[in-house]
Amino acid sequence: MSKTSKAIKTSKSSQSSKKLKIGLIGAGGIVRGAHLKPGWLAVPDCEIVAVCDVNRATAQKLADDFQIPHVFTDYRDLVALEEIDAVDICTPNCVHTPAVLAAFQAGKHVLCEKPLAVTTKEILAMQAASKKAGKLLMTAQHCRFSDIAQAIKAWVDTGALGEVYHTRVNATRRNHLPTSPGFIDPKLSGGGPCMDIGVHALDTAMWLMDFPRPVRVSGRALTNFAKGHELPGAWGEWDRTLFGVEDFASGYVHFENGATLALEASWLQHQEKEDWNAVLLGKKASVKWPTGEFYTAVNRSLIDGRILPKPGVQPAHTEEIVAFADAIRNNKPSPVPVEQTLRVIAILEGIMKSSATNKEIVLPKL
Repeated sequence: MSKTSKAIKTSKSSQSSKKLKIGLIGAGGIVRGAHLKPGWLAVPDCEIVAVCDVNRATAQKLADDFQIPHVFTDYRDLVALEEIDAVDICTPNCVHTPAVLAAFQAGKHVLCEKPLAVTTKEILAMQAASKKAGKLLMTAQHCRFSDIAQAIKAWVDTGALGEVYHTRVNATRRNHLPTSPGFIDPKLSGGGPCMDIGVHALDTAMWLMDFPRPVRVSGRALTNFAKGHELPGAWGEWDRTLFGVEDFASGYVHFENGATLALEASWLQHQEKEDWNAVLLGKKASVKWPTGEFYTAVNRSLIDGRILPKPGVQPAHTEEIVAFADAIRNNKPSPVPVEQTLRVIAILEGIMKSSATNKEIVLPKL
């Protein structure tokens, strides 16, 4: 048995009979509305013992509302708290890497919101730190954990699609642009809709495809509308002088197995409504997430159908947190392995590099 597996095994035996003590890094809307309630508060034998946010008032308000005993403004102080077993990181993207590395240095398990990082170099550093610490690393790709995604995945895994030769992925909006600096300032976010919502749809599609290895990527990233005033923001106004990321991105991916994938991601564009889906085209059938619609043919007859959501599934954020806690307690692999996240981020990073250089990008073997 390796030193890493021994460390995790010891962690299991010491934690299986006591509450998991959790520290929250970030106290914004995603924590309050998804990760904390109904998330962590719905998981048995877990206790939130600390919260950190650069805005002390925000952190203190969350602590007061949910009886969290320790409040910090520096994540390094939080991870140093000996009683904490794991941290849940929900900060602007630029904080993910240093916070994850600090948590592993302190011997904590890590759940981190998407994108885990905006470069593969950073994710490789996290992967190495996780292995050295013998602690779990999981990206919070909650879309995989929804009732319909779970049902579609089970159907796909029966071989119902046959060979998947192409996938279309859309994460596009008409005028829902997040207005806070954490999304639109490139120093904080590292990217626009490609990293914000494109990462969700791409991860789900890749998961349904069983994560083939991407080998080549071409793409385009544009700022078409966010500097102007024609499209009104459904979530309010944003600082157009601060806006420094794309509001639209598209990419085309070639996989080692011969399959291809087309991706579009946008916050602002002229369309009827939000378009959030992935269509997997197989030689036996096709299927659409998240509707569950499928199309096939039997004996020269066309057949349309719909996959029903898996019963008994909690909200997706809760299910991902349940899976994370279960993996810690029972010495299981990460429910969202870092190797899969590497491939997702390699594609998104490749789209940005392709747009900047006007060349197709050959990806490293990941």
